[in-house]
Amino acid sequence: HDSMFFQNPKWLREWIEKYPRQTKRWTYWAAGRADTVKQWPDLFEALVKETNWRTISIGFESGSDRILRLLNKECTEEDNYFAIDLLNRIGDELEAKGERPPYFWSNIMMGIPGETPEDAFKTMRMLKRMKRVFPSIAFYAPYPGSALGNQLIAEGKSLMTQDNYHRFPDDEKVKGIDYQFYRDLMAGKYDAEINRGLSALRGADLYQGTLVKA
Repeated sequence: HDSMFFQNPKWLREWIEKYPRQTKRWTYWAAGRADTVKQWPDLFEALVKETNWRTISIGFESGSDRILRLLNKECTEEDNYFAIDLLNRIGDELEAKGERPPYFWSNIMMGIPGETPEDAFKTMRMLKRMKRVFPSIAFYAPYPGSALGNQLIAEGKSLMTQDNYHRFPDDEKVKGIDYQFYRDLMAGKYDAEINRGLSALRGADLYQGTLVKA
């Protein structure tokens, strides 16, 4: 798994040239970012189709612009949906040709301080938009070094200590978060509300829409 893969266009174009010439083409798992997928969509599509990039790891984190700004993610809802719609289309085309489609390994955060129920619903709608996905959902962890993490530690709201800086996804990590809401959310209690909003999204293809605007 290459966590720094989709960053250098020059190197990636060289990878496209060299990889298919190997006698055995293995599938591989590597990471990208939604904003760079939107920046270089043709390069992304070529990598998926020509080099057997079949598991695309992206830290979408949230489907809410407000929360993405809070996390200093430097990606937007539009970036996320562009990447999702593009990979959905690529997967449909490969399946139609009898080839194995690519999947997202989708990193998602829940329980972010300041997140509202509607923010969380938007994240679940985004996740449901993905046709082929391995969801990796975890409660937000206030690690030192990030602005929000440092703030929560300074305010005494972190439940993490130096002895338990771990990535167990369902451990409670911040004081004052309604973790039962999130457990109910992931158990399907709010699916009716999520699906009502999802129906409005299904008619809009962000990949095509962004191309038109460009």
